[in-house]
Amino acid sequence: MPNYPDPLRALDLSQTRAAAVIAGVSRDQMFLPTPCDLWDVKDVINKLVASTRLFTGFGLRQPADPSLDLINPKDLIGDDPVGVYLSAAKECRDAWRSPGALDGLATSTIGEAKAKAVLNARIFDTTVLTWDISQACDVDHHIDEEQADYVLFVAERLVPAVRTQSPERYKEEVIGEAGTTTVDKLISVTGRNPDWKTNLKSN
Repeated sequence: MPNYPDPLRALDLSQTRAAAVIAGVSRDQMFLPTPCDLWDVKDVINKLVASTRLFTGFGLRQPADPSLDLINPKDLIGDDPVGVYLSAAKECRDAWRSPGALDGLATSTIGEAKAKAVLNARIFDTTVLTWDISQACDVDHHIDEEQADYVLFVAERLVPAVRTQSPERYKEEVIGEAGTTTVDKLISVTGRNPDWKTNLKSN
């Protein structure tokens, strides 16, 4: 496994970068298409907020909130996507830093698992959804190699397990050309095309 000794640091990095990307999205970009089929930018941000809140509950060992729909995300961000996300991210960060949060088992979206594995799923989801937003809106999303290696390691184990239980959640892996970056490999594992581009002038 890549040498990334502190998953809480990885969580902080992923959430900080997510907030920066969301801050770079303009109001008129909210309805642009994204690499997530059938979801526009606003849908993806809403899913990011919903899943962040859901994993806050997982960290606190609380029952899942049934109102947090990750398949058809509700409008949670209103007119303040950055503020709403920052609030959700802080609650998630605090939950996973609470005493005992990384010990034992925790609930996840695919059942009970080791708590650190559940936290890894949060880091993975945040990283990939942030990439979706950045690609749609042409906003820089810097993922350093250390984080990319770590999240790829998680994705190569998590995505096949999720795909087995819920095939609709991830397409089959996109096989890229040799020499692609670690980030490209990470995105390919999720069934997304790392070369996905949107026509930013179409609207």
